[in-house]
Amino acid sequence: MTLRERELHDQVMNETGPLSMSDIQADDADAQTIAEALKVNTTVTWLSLRSNRVGAAGAQALAEALKVNTTVTQLYLGDNRIGDDGAGAIAAALTVNMTVTRLDMSINEIGDAGVQAIAEALRVNTTVIVLRLYANQIHDVGAQALAEALSVNKTVTQLYLQLNQIGDVGAQAIAEALKVNTALTVPNLGGNRIGDAGAQAIAEALKVNVTVTELSLHTNQIGDAGAQAIAEALKVSPTLTKLNLNENQIGDAGAQAIAQALKLNQTLTTLYLVRNRIGNVGVQPIAEALQTNTVLTHLDLGENQFADAGAQAIAEVLKVNKRLAWLNLPDNQIGDVGAEAIAEALKVNTTLTYLNLRSNCIGNTFARAIDEAHHVNGQSTVDIDNQINPRVFSFHPRFATPEELRTVFHLLIGGLELKNQSASLPALPGELAERIMAEAYCWQGVQRTKREDFDDDTSLPLKVTLPQGIDGSSIRVKAIQVLRDMEHLVDHVVDLIVRDELGAVRYECSVKPTVVDTTLELATIMPAAHPIIRQMREGWEVQVRPSVTYWHVRFESLYVGYV
Repeated sequence: MTLRERELHDQVMNETGPLSMSDIQADDADAQTIAEALKVNTTVTWLSLRSNRVGAAGAQALAEALKVNTTVTQLYLGDNRIGDDGAGAIAAALTVNMTVTRLDMSINEIGDAGVQAIAEALRVNTTVIVLRLYANQIHDVGAQALAEALSVNKTVTQLYLQLNQIGDVGAQAIAEALKVNTALTVPNLGGNRIGDAGAQAIAEALKVNVTVTELSLHTNQIGDAGAQAIAEALKVSPTLTKLNLNENQIGDAGAQAIAQALKLNQTLTTLYLVRNRIGNVGVQPIAEALQTNTVLTHLDLGENQFADAGAQAIAEVLKVNKRLAWLNLPDNQIGDVGAEAIAEALKVNTTLTYLNLRSNCIGNTFARAIDEAHHVNGQSTVDIDNQINPRVFSFHPRFATPEELRTVFHLLIGGLELKNQSASLPALPGELAERIMAEAYCWQGVQRTKREDFDDDTSLPLKVTLPQGIDGSSIRVKAIQVLRDMEHLVDHVVDLIVRDELGAVRYECSVKPTVVDTTLELATIMPAAHPIIRQMREGWEVQVRPSVTYWHVRFESLYVGYV
């Protein structure tokens, strides 16, 4: 036994209770040594090997130890390299181990085969209550296997599947399981590829499910139709207390439906709608609903598209609502008018403890008014830093909906009747109609914005991933735009990276931006000068590299327009 092996063995044997061996650069040989000690140790109650280099061989050794160990109740293997073979070995151990209650195998390169093995184990295991499988390589097939297991499993209460590749088919399977499962309280499906069809299926399940208390569907592809279905479920769900719909494609119609549900719902205390497409028309009914809602305490509407009218509606609510304690409104388009209304509301509100208005468009005068107002009752913490140039939003492209695109196209190719005229405009060939729409920037699009961490292109990169087109059809990219608001304009370029659906870098370029206002610059990339744009399709990604003068940047947006 080497010196390191002896040290690891003794560390396990001498420990009582929790044992953390995270981030010690442990490899398979180290894991095998630890596993041998676990076979005879009777005092370690939980073991963490997170952020190491344990592969399949190490996981297999640990699995053998789990078959005989009777004291370890929590095992954390996140951020290793165990893969499908390692997951299969752990799964086999779970069929005989009756002590492990919490198991973390997140960030481990586990695919569908590994998850299928875990699912089979869950059919007979009666002790695991928390299972973390996030940030692996699970697709619909793996999700379907887990769903079948959940239909019979009666012990797993928390299941974390975020940051995988689960689509509508997998979500629909999980939804069917939720209709009969009586144990699961926290299913996390964020960061997948779930669209409206998957959201609608989950919504139907929520209508009959009586155990789910927290549901996360953040960072998916859910639009208004999915949000409307979820809203219908909220009207009748007896248990849901927390709902996370951050980073989807929900617009005003979806927000209006959720608002109607809030008038009836009696259980939801926390609602996250960050980084959607909700404007004034969507926020106003949500505010109206909160005049009568008596249960919601936390509301997050950050990084949407509402301005003063939405803020004024929220201000009216703050004057009468006696329940809302935490309100997050950063990264919107609230200006002085909305700020003035909120300041007046804060003078009489006595329940709000936290209000975030960072990165809006509020001038110094009304920022001070809000700061002074919140001290009247002395109960709330207000964040109002980092306000940006209000003209930033006048340069944002208007998104066309699929219905609008179809309407305009059919009008052009069908001929336009002139009002109060006997004549009509001639019908145009389809190719010409498409060209006219392109010249008018009549496109669909995907957009992301960033208002902090401008030096970070790893954990918080500014990037967009191209979705499917209408009805699952292919798309054609028409333009890429990058807009920046700078404290001081400097002479530099905008750097872009284009990756394909496999993550391979296909193109890099530097573009000189045009100054469009005192602090704003805009870079536009068109197919004529950058032919790679014509090759881009679903799953491709565009990313903006951090500016070399990132400390001057206050706001940055990336837009990709397509048809």
